[in-house]
Amino acid sequence: MTEDTARKSRSTRTERVRRASQLRRAQQKEELRQAILRAAGELFLQHGYEAFSLRQVAEYLGYSATTIYLYFDNKDALLFAVADDAYRLFCEAEWQAFMSTVDPIQRLLAIGRAYIEFGLAHPTAYKLMFVQRTDFLVGHVKGETHPRIDSFKTSEQAVRLAMEAGAIRQGDPAIVFGALWSMVHGLVMLALTMPEFTPEATSHVMEEAFSILLHGLVPA
Repeated sequence: MTEDTARKSRSTRTERVRRASQLRRAQQKEELRQAILRAAGELFLQHGYEAFSLRQVAEYLGYSATTIYLYFDNKDALLFAVADDAYRLFCEAEWQAFMSTVDPIQRLLAIGRAYIEFGLAHPTAYKLMFVQRTDFLVGHVKGETHPRIDSFKTSEQAVRLAMEAGAIRQGDPAIVFGALWSMVHGLVMLALTMPEFTPEATSHVMEEAFSILLHGLVPA
């Protein structure tokens, strides 16, 4: 091996080590960020907004408050990040449901099921998003212009398409969507707060509620 070849080999190894180190630090940083978000959601629901603090999160995780401030400027920024991560998952679930079928009725049902399944799978995030800090719905991430409530346009579009197809009676899509939203939100909250609403019972009630609602929406 020539001296030049050896030098290039050492340089390549050094670069691999540097990149591996950067990747490891990035992974560790993201893991801590996710731990902070999980802790924040749990502590917020346990203690409420006034008692919640970044120092509380730091103590819960065994870190200094300074470490938490490296990630978030204040408790509102932290809680919004908790909600925003959940909104992204929520939007993905709703979009997948929207794209799962072209049948207008089945599309509405798929979106409703996806909404309920999200709420039951992410109870802490759901309560933060739709109960405790609903003001986050009209907020948006720095650098973006669309508020998080715009994520519901997918569902409202499904209602509009169902009307255009003649699958449900004509009306104001926003109002009909509001009625559908109130139903699935109510069912999620019952399932999260009432022991009687077991997963099996919730599934049965959900399908019955959809049946009753759709019969009322079908054109005369």
